[in-house]
Amino acid sequence: MLSFHAISNGSTTLVFGQLIYSYYRKFSFTDYSRMETFRRIAALYLANRCQQCRVQLVFDSATIEMKTDRNGLFFGKRKFRKTPTCLKEVHILGHTEVHIPENLFTRQVRHLDTHILVISDIDDTLIHSFISKKLLKFKTLMLTRVEKRKTVDNVVRLINRLHEDGAALFYLSNSEQNLYPLIYRFLRQNNLPPGPVFLKHFRKMRHVLTGRKLPRKDLHKLEILEEIIQLFPAKKFILVGDNTQNDLSIYMQAATDYPKQINEIIIRRAVESERNQRIVYRVSKELKARGIGLHYAGSFPENLLQ
Repeated sequence: MLSFHAISNGSTTLVFGQLIYSYYRKFSFTDYSRMETFRRIAALYLANRCQQCRVQLVFDSATIEMKTDRNGLFFGKRKFRKTPTCLKEVHILGHTEVHIPENLFTRQVRHLDTHILVISDIDDTLIHSFISKKLLKFKTLMLTRVEKRKTVDNVVRLINRLHEDGAALFYLSNSEQNLYPLIYRFLRQNNLPPGPVFLKHFRKMRHVLTGRKLPRKDLHKLEILEEIIQLFPAKKFILVGDNTQNDLSIYMQAATDYPKQINEIIIRRAVESERNQRIVYRVSKELKARGIGLHYAGSFPENLLQ
């Protein structure tokens, strides 16, 4: 099992995870050399997805069945008579028990009682990924050890301050599921707050080499944002991203659909973008009228929202 998360609002639990077939069982991304980093990332893109499998998840107080999609992902909401606290075992029905790696995710079901939820992008928001520069992006991803990856320090400090003030973190990225172990290790390496990591569909090596496009990037984020907001209708949200992709437009759509739940939108200006500047100019008054703060800048102080 490559990834797993379970989040509860007290009555409904969102459960999701990624299943793959791989010769490797360890993807710690800890103290890897540059070449080992390259080999393990390549191995994740060469792994096979566990497609259309009936999966049994055994918790401490309940057992449920789910089904993976064509990308090996199981995802859904469940109501329990008694909300479980921990995942114990996973089985593919008709096959053997699924290997659950250590130190790659928590098996605990997260119960969120905090009033503020922060949903943050990762690439070029928390970690320098150079999304707008393809060759540098590839070199950084494939040949840079996790310990050498650079954080976006001012945004990381802001995120940590929000967490210290009681906010719970969700991470929402356009990176594919293949990169979950690397991303998880980066978050832990840099002491970022724990929280579920939502990534795009698992991608095969042939899709990367042939340039096959995934579904629209904003579609993934909008769908997940909607799932989270609907799971926690009484919570207030702070949305954090950058301007290398479509975070501003995506978050604006969320503010339009759920104006009473969005408190703040924070966008890091990682690159100069006239398009985003025009959007900011156009929507600032609209957001202010709804009581939603918009912060668009190259850096932010830790006490930005105080």
